[in-house]
Amino acid sequence: FPVTIAGDLFISIDRVKENSTTFDVTFQKELYRVLVHGVLHLCGYGDKSLIEEKIMRSKEDFYLSLI
Repeated sequence: FPVTIAGDLFISIDRVKENSTTFDVTFQKELYRVLVHGVLHLCGYGDKSLIEEKIMRSKEDFYLSLI
């Protein structure tokens, strides 16, 4: 059955630029990661604890591998 997810994502382009430099990735790759990260939050995933952060990163990597 279809599920509706609703919410807003606010992305700082300046932060994406900074992160892309810090993590030595392209702007586009970092933007995709931020978008996936935001959608995962809308789906209910958190990243406050170490275990949540590990799960979040694993999910990010999985979905980014599909792009």
